[in-house]
Amino acid sequence: MTTLDVEPARLPGVTLPEAPSACKLEGDWQWGRYRTPIARPALGAWGPRKWRLKEWHYTSLVTDRLFVAVGLVQLGYVANAFVYLVDRERPDVLHEYEALSMLGRHLRFAPSSVEGETRWTRRGVDLRVGWARQRWELALDVELGGARLVGNARLHAEGDALALLHDVGSARPAYTHKQVGLPASGTLRWGEASFDLSGAVAASDWTRSFAARETRWKWACFAGEIEGARVGLNLSADVYDDAQGDSQENALWRDGQVQPLGGVVFEVPRTPGVDDWRIRSRRGDEVDLTFRPLGARAQHLDLRMVRSDFVQPYGLFRGRVAGVPIDGLFGVVEDHHSVW
Repeated sequence: MTTLDVEPARLPGVTLPEAPSACKLEGDWQWGRYRTPIARPALGAWGPRKWRLKEWHYTSLVTDRLFVAVGLVQLGYVANAFVYLVDRERPDVLHEYEALSMLGRHLRFAPSSVEGETRWTRRGVDLRVGWARQRWELALDVELGGARLVGNARLHAEGDALALLHDVGSARPAYTHKQVGLPASGTLRWGEASFDLSGAVAASDWTRSFAARETRWKWACFAGEIEGARVGLNLSADVYDDAQGDSQENALWRDGQVQPLGGVVFEVPRTPGVDDWRIRSRRGDEVDLTFRPLGARAQHLDLRMVRSDFVQPYGLFRGRVAGVPIDGLFGVVEDHHSVW
């Protein structure tokens, strides 16, 4: 299913269309932004070409007590899985699992963001995220910080998506389906502590791309509540930019309704896991945010065929987005350089 069970009232401003049935119709790529996902985003990955395909599903959950992020990444030559947990009472301590799988043997990736299941199984670790009944279902069984994290979360895909089919150069397609500010439910147990996820707010980022051999991007995402309304934000730069340099995946969600945003500039400090970041609109004052890190996850990977160098601080956002005041919402930023 690619349309929503309940159609939300439209916010003023740009209204995105519903997605086409496929990425390519009658030989033409259906480049553009949509408020529903493409059900089967086939990009033409066959034969040796499949080794150039990059896929990932990133999921995060935030409550008053916890922040949990899960990434399942298929890079052709190698697969990567990570889980990290931040106890917001001790945000300076990062509890993390990460592993690599050469040739991706331990990762099975779903055919679509809205079909099937992506699953990582390896050495007593089982991570799954699949689509069923208009929601993503996340199952975790992994050791973090000397304690086992076990449980299930449901991310209810209420409201709009932001689905983007974009030419990243030389007619190389990239497809991403993002929804941020989703209501979540379920239960997680971490060691002896149990956490009810009722009231949690979530983010989902499902991407399939024939990315350039060398790719850089900057990214920001938060999810939370403001005066009883669920909000979510996705911002990027340098990867899905149009001819004017404005990212086409920038958006704000309010109670499930998506509002596309213009391009932004990231001011990355010299010590990105410690010092404040600034994110501002390239034109006007639609976005004006300060991000204060509380800690950071980083990766410096060199496997010759694949190299990755990134830092992903987590912390608090303050400022304004499209007239909405933001004061202390928890999320992440990222500065990433990959050769893949």
